[in-house]
Amino acid sequence: MPKVYLSPSNQTDNSYAYGNTNEAIQCGKIAQACKNALERCGFDVMLGQYDTMANRCVESDKFGAQLHVPIHSNAYDKYVSGTRMFCSDFNGEGYKACKAIFDVLAPYTPGTSENIKEYPGLFEIKVPKAPTAYIEVDFHSVPSVAKWIIEHTTEIGEKIAEGICHYFGVTYKTSVAPKPTTSDKLYKVQVGAFRVKANAEAMLAKLKAAGFDGYIKQE
Repeated sequence: MPKVYLSPSNQTDNSYAYGNTNEAIQCGKIAQACKNALERCGFDVMLGQYDTMANRCVESDKFGAQLHVPIHSNAYDKYVSGTRMFCSDFNGEGYKACKAIFDVLAPYTPGTSENIKEYPGLFEIKVPKAPTAYIEVDFHSVPSVAKWIIEHTTEIGEKIAEGICHYFGVTYKTSVAPKPTTSDKLYKVQVGAFRVKANAEAMLAKLKAAGFDGYIKQE
């Protein structure tokens, strides 16, 4: 059972260009969706709750994470958009994890300025013992992209989870909606019992006039 530590952004000051929301709120939703998907696929997942990156890295190490995954959305101007990912170096496990996630997530996000870069000095890449796949989902500084992220947090989380599954060689299991139950049973309703047949026929006529089927049974 692979262990994955998810570290969603806690940057409440990073406002989205669309909607009254911010990076911390939306990335928290993405991370929760990713956690749900990974657990469905058999992973042991911890969702970071601490305020500081330092404490999260300590928590990740104590958890024994095999992969550390910060989840953020990016910002630049109102035009540049696309998935960006960071790793320690192109020869390590972090890059392999980034590539597995990027190959699933990047084609799904609306932006096209997309890449994976080495960033060994980034705190949540440098400090955790586990290899890190650092995700910048897309650019929330672009209004249309911010709107898209808000409307697709569950799907984004699923895509990240699918990429993590690919990295660990685990089969990704899609979320299946429960099938509606069907029954062949019929339930009969008796309206009344009459000693006089004419009264029974009058009641049957009323039922049929109201759109209900019926019949008279003599006992």
